[in-house]
Amino acid sequence: MKSVATIAAASLLVAASAFLGAAAEFDPRAQSTAPTPAPASEVDFATYRPRLELTRIDSSDAPKIDGRIEEEVWARAAQTEAFYQVEPANGAEPSQRTRAYVMYDDRNLYVAYYCFDTNPELIRRALMERDAQLRDDDGARVFIDSFSSRRDGYAFGTNPNGVRVDGLIENNVTFRGEWDAIWNVAAQVVEDGWTAEFQIPFQSISFDPNQPDWNVQLIRVIRRNNEELRWSNVDQTRGRVDFTNAGAFAGIRDVKSGSGIEAQVFATGASSYNWETDELDAEFRPSANVFYKVTSSLTASATYNPDFSDAPLDARQVNTGRFSLFFPETRDFFLQDNSIFEFGGRNFQDNKNGLPFFTRNIGIVDGSPVDIIGGGKLSGKAGPVSLGLITSYTDDFVDGRGDVVEGQLLSAGRISMPVLAESKLGVAFTSGDPTGRATNTVAGADFQYRNSTRWPGQLFADFAYQRSFDDSDDGRGVVDDDMFSGEIAYRSQRWNWTLQAKEIGADYAPRLGFLNRSGTRQWSTNGFRVFRMQGGPLRRIEVGGFADAITDLDDELLDRFIGGWIEAETNDGDLIEVRARETFLDIRQPFAIAGILPVPVGEYRHVTTSFDISTTPARPVSVYAYGTFGGIYDGAYTEFGGGFRLRPSRFIDVGAGHEYNGFDLPTGSLGVHIFTADATIAFTPWITLKTDIQYDNISENFTFFSRFRWEPKAGQEVFLAFGHSAVIDRNDVPGSFRAQGSSLALRLGNTFRF
Repeated sequence: MKSVATIAAASLLVAASAFLGAAAEFDPRAQSTAPTPAPASEVDFATYRPRLELTRIDSSDAPKIDGRIEEEVWARAAQTEAFYQVEPANGAEPSQRTRAYVMYDDRNLYVAYYCFDTNPELIRRALMERDAQLRDDDGARVFIDSFSSRRDGYAFGTNPNGVRVDGLIENNVTFRGEWDAIWNVAAQVVEDGWTAEFQIPFQSISFDPNQPDWNVQLIRVIRRNNEELRWSNVDQTRGRVDFTNAGAFAGIRDVKSGSGIEAQVFATGASSYNWETDELDAEFRPSANVFYKVTSSLTASATYNPDFSDAPLDARQVNTGRFSLFFPETRDFFLQDNSIFEFGGRNFQDNKNGLPFFTRNIGIVDGSPVDIIGGGKLSGKAGPVSLGLITSYTDDFVDGRGDVVEGQLLSAGRISMPVLAESKLGVAFTSGDPTGRATNTVAGADFQYRNSTRWPGQLFADFAYQRSFDDSDDGRGVVDDDMFSGEIAYRSQRWNWTLQAKEIGADYAPRLGFLNRSGTRQWSTNGFRVFRMQGGPLRRIEVGGFADAITDLDDELLDRFIGGWIEAETNDGDLIEVRARETFLDIRQPFAIAGILPVPVGEYRHVTTSFDISTTPARPVSVYAYGTFGGIYDGAYTEFGGGFRLRPSRFIDVGAGHEYNGFDLPTGSLGVHIFTADATIAFTPWITLKTDIQYDNISENFTFFSRFRWEPKAGQEVFLAFGHSAVIDRNDVPGSFRAQGSSLALRLGNTFRF
């Protein structure tokens, strides 16, 4: 009897084990529990806003993020297969099935994709590095508007290699890929497609705890078809980062973001060697950033002795014009919640002149770095109001005139709130002058209107007004002046137009912003028609024209530009564009091109034609070429450039380019050359070696910058950087190579979350 009982017990144990084993896994290829998506012909995409009621799980049931979605917990997740084409045919049925799974626990949002593919050998996965150009691969994305702003949010994406791509979305237009968050993702190719798992901690984003429904967009790209599938916002007139008609993740309640305290601690050892003076310097530099969530939607942060050794090189530019150049922000601390400080909407989208606040002016003066001793920031939302305050204190420095400038306190603020259905109203101010030469304040207000429901397309109307108060060292005392700008634009699948006006007073001085031309009025307009092909090698043809006029404040013409363009895109994503432009310039102050070739006062008229050709970078080998030919300043102008991108495997990415600007004027001739090269070796998505090389024959400066980054896990970092600079005489390249300096930095970092 005992043996029989033993056998029976053993049998029951085996059966129970088998049952539990079966319950612990499920087959993700099986029939989905999600409702069958409606046929595209039955969906009104103008009002379509899908909704998913999310499943809440216990944190003890959280899945392991390994790219496999075979754990039983995924069977309980909310599911959808309702993806529709946006490209190539708006609203059409996808060429491949896609299934998304969504659930959450008290600390994380979990999203999984099963990207079915009947030809998995054709899946494109050439990228491995952090923040790679995901558009060049098959990819899956999750965009989150956790405040229901319908304008701003967070972006997370991956490809079949499991790369981490993240960024901030601003004003439904701008994607800032420089922003990095702590989160996890993994992916793998399977026999009938590829799968991916996202784990997004609530502590890594800001959100409104009283808002259980978040605006979300889910996107899949099938690169070989140049096909984009969306869960919501199925409209070719809206970019993929547009939250206007985003779907909803519903029922996100009682989630935690820790105690609200997060500390990033860095220790940097750096050394530099001057080859000309034979001097060696070394330093140890501790730094820290501390973040505290005052509420789930409002974050206070402080920085001490911030280290920007990981910031990439600025793209090499040579100023061949009359006005200063714009370089975008790349430093993490200033990018965090950067969308809160966005001002003016479309008025500053392309034309940055007059921008009241630009964080790059903090810690950089006249193109040279200045140490930041410390700073603080408060950013996020208080109810419906978006709030941003930032202040920092810079160290003493020696300016370009040889004067010692004491440390400067630099501050800015921004408050905005939603009005009407899709619009917002706000104010902004700045205080301080990074150069120390003035006491400066700027204050302004803006209104950003948007309507995407009344017409087939979208109507935008953005207006901004700012006034500066400036007490500089020129002896004039306090001088105040203002700026006004406005833009009205319409975007649809066919007809599109823009009207813009901007007036900048002669004494308008945003010392903490960006200004390269004052005392002007500018009037701009453009219109274009988009034709979408059905069948054949071409997907899209765009034909348009533009007219710009710039006058002084007495309405006397300074510059005028009139022209047009035609652009064609193939089904594979190759592009060709041809442009023509007639230009009038009234040069009232002489200047020198690149500081070398003089251009005297006078009126100039000329015509130029341009072309731009590029093959899709999704190919293992891609190339691009561009050129401009015509007249300039009573002489001849020639511009041409080109380059290539080589991706022999997902571990290696190499590119090189060259740009030439040639001037043949009555006052002389000048040729400007810029050479660039870069290479990335991605051992894994967490270990990369990236190198950039740049040279131009005007500054004669050669730079080499190589960065090795290893992230043992999200929030930890080992960063090693080596830089070398040299001078190469423009008349003897590369024979006159003369080393100037070398630098080596090792940075160890860790983020502590409490």
